[in-house]
Amino acid sequence: MISIKRSNSDKTANLNLRLPPKKAAKSVANKTAPSQKIFYSIVHTIPGRIRFRIPLLARDTEYANQLKLAIESDPRVTNVRVNPKAASIVINYKVGVLSDNQMREHLVNLIQTAQDVVMPKEIMAKSIVGTIFDALINLIDSTRKLNQARNVIVYRRVRTDVWERILSTSRSIIKRLKSATMFVLPNKRWRLRGNDEVNSQPLKLKSASEPDLV
Repeated sequence: MISIKRSNSDKTANLNLRLPPKKAAKSVANKTAPSQKIFYSIVHTIPGRIRFRIPLLARDTEYANQLKLAIESDPRVTNVRVNPKAASIVINYKVGVLSDNQMREHLVNLIQTAQDVVMPKEIMAKSIVGTIFDALINLIDSTRKLNQARNVIVYRRVRTDVWERILSTSRSIIKRLKSATMFVLPNKRWRLRGNDEVNSQPLKLKSASEPDLV
């Protein structure tokens, strides 16, 4: 009879093959972590109009804005009003496009997924004006360097000609104008809501003093 001896390396290989991939399982579990469940209740509903009470609206302004933006993006919705103090949201929608039950299920889905909506960035008017002035100053500086390089080539030295004086004076004027404008300009915020659309005001939430028409 022929006896076959297995080496330690073969045994180690077999053991390694039997080990479960614990690290991989953990990483997959972390990636598939569910989002926070949003609690809600339906306060009132008629065809074309529904009111939800969502406790999170009273304590999370960011979620309120996300939900309002998500619902307003639906072409079947005609009006959205959020009342954070009452933790409620009133939605008016077109009748006949979907059944009331389908629209209700769709809105409930938006309530649950609104926390994943990426809000548009806010920019300040001062930052826009400042960027414009900085671009003009950079353009003048580049033009001055080209003019100086031309003078070195033509006259073999750096000289202050008419163009250099004009560009230098223009740069000083623009810098003073920038300082004065930035001082006077109010801190007004604009919210970008698309690639080519700019709204002058961010999303507004309904104040508690506004009447809620049924």
